[in-house]
Amino acid sequence: MLKKVFFTKYSDQSVNLPFVLSAVGLNHSQEYINRPSGLPAFQLIYTVKGKGVLELDDKQFIVEKGNGILLFPNIGHRYYRVSNEWKVHFLLFSGYGIKDLFKNIGIEQSSIYKLNNTDKIENHMEELFVNNTQDNSNEMYEYSGKLYNILLEFLKSTTIQNANSFHKQNSKVYMVMDFINQHYMDPIVLSDLAAKVHLSKEYLCQLFKRVNGFSIFDYITDVRLANARTLLIQDRNEKIKNISRLCGYEDVSYFGKVFKKKIGITPAKFRELH
Repeated sequence: MLKKVFFTKYSDQSVNLPFVLSAVGLNHSQEYINRPSGLPAFQLIYTVKGKGVLELDDKQFIVEKGNGILLFPNIGHRYYRVSNEWKVHFLLFSGYGIKDLFKNIGIEQSSIYKLNNTDKIENHMEELFVNNTQDNSNEMYEYSGKLYNILLEFLKSTTIQNANSFHKQNSKVYMVMDFINQHYMDPIVLSDLAAKVHLSKEYLCQLFKRVNGFSIFDYITDVRLANARTLLIQDRNEKIKNISRLCGYEDVSYFGKVFKKKIGITPAKFRELH
């Protein structure tokens, strides 16, 4: 699938429709974004290759293939890649029917969602580009219809059936993720995590993987290395062995091996290149 991006001339200020498309992109190479006040429209960002980090409400989330980011309007956020490349599909949209559509199945705030099947979503997005190349006086209605279909497929692919059951199922996973985000610099033991949310180690691992699409151990590593990369750039005079300890690795040699395996280069080389 080729890289494609286009912006429409429509917004909910200019068009009174329940679903209004403002922009769409396929295979976009995601750059560093920092928006303290958010955007005035909804954003849906789906990772197709690589990995990024979303910072939202003073929390940090790893976003990789299969994860969709849904951002509500005017909510501050920051996101950036943490792999060699981060390719995403994205939509920018608004309209008076959006919030009710999401609210009916329990989505009332910005979050990350695991998408199970994106083939239909991508097909609808491709069709948007076909519409864009045609001279059509009714294009805003065509865009509106396609956007509605995409959002329905997004909602179906998240397998959310009921707000209460969804939040109850995932709340313990989010508690574990919050704990990891806050204590990545300390030793983290699976049995301790399980005890905190009153689950067995085995079930916690299964639930975490089902909700996020990646394991607890992968998440711990990704959070630690995301913070390590920040420290390597921000504190250039700090010794790598100290950064290793600050990110939960007492053994600097092991830290170096993990860093190179995940990032592709050593911590020292990363600092040199950035």
